[in-house]
Amino acid sequence: MIELTHTIRQLAFDAGFDKIGITSATMPDKSILLNKWLDAGYHGDMSWMTRYRVMRTDIEKFVPGALSVISVVHNYYTNRKHSADPQVGKISRYAWGRDYHKVIRKKLKLILKKIQQIDPEIKGRICVDTAPFMDKLWAEKAGLGWQGKHTNLITREFGSWVFIGALIINRQLIYDSSATDRCGRCTACIQACPTNAIVAPYILDANRCISYLTIEMRDKIIPDQYCTELRNYIFGCDICQEVCPWNKFQKHTRCEDYLPREENLSVRLHELSALSEKEFKERFKGTPLKRTGWEKFISNVMTVLRASGI
Repeated sequence: MIELTHTIRQLAFDAGFDKIGITSATMPDKSILLNKWLDAGYHGDMSWMTRYRVMRTDIEKFVPGALSVISVVHNYYTNRKHSADPQVGKISRYAWGRDYHKVIRKKLKLILKKIQQIDPEIKGRICVDTAPFMDKLWAEKAGLGWQGKHTNLITREFGSWVFIGALIINRQLIYDSSATDRCGRCTACIQACPTNAIVAPYILDANRCISYLTIEMRDKIIPDQYCTELRNYIFGCDICQEVCPWNKFQKHTRCEDYLPREENLSVRLHELSALSEKEFKERFKGTPLKRTGWEKFISNVMTVLRASGI
């Protein structure tokens, strides 16, 4: 058990992850709050969250035989800044480079393969943000950081500019202690949100969140009351993270995959509004922007143009 735990930790650091935490596959205490959040309708049109709520709150249903959850984080911060030019659309920092799903999944697959070479009876499942798995709560339970009042994971070393990945296996390991919430009395993220999406500390109403409005809400137009509050964001939003005091500890990423592509930084709205579907796919190939699809992306661009009167 000790030797396998040490090997997994070393493999994670060798793969380039910035932190690793390991915890038992017993549900985090906060997981019981998910049903209350879903029942309040705060998930918006993300219907898959209700379809798989049982799996999210019972890991045995999700991964039968699960004994340990290995959580990792990957720092993606770079020292580039959002443009203040009103004619430039803003894209969330996490989407400036290569799609993190591919980067993290590849690294976790390699780790799983190597530990299976040590013990062929090990079975594992990899999670990178797309499975019915509450990655932030598991990362908190594994000691990597805590879920802040804006609901993002905050680490002491890198702030909240981190991606999360997890590997669930059928082996007991040596476990880390859960992280302590260090938000204190700070409400900077709540006060900064232009759409008042953080309806209470640790409770986010996705229906009002700029990230949700510009990415997940594909089949509806953005409600009028939020169109003028987008602050030029056409994909995602970084506002609540940029005001977080813990992000003064931000460090430049060591992963070249996350370095910004220039076409994701200097994105002039009028130029983007003329993109054909083919041009959109070519320009943003391999980045998270493909998630919106061309029609939604252009709709976001036009919404910001109309709201700004440019």
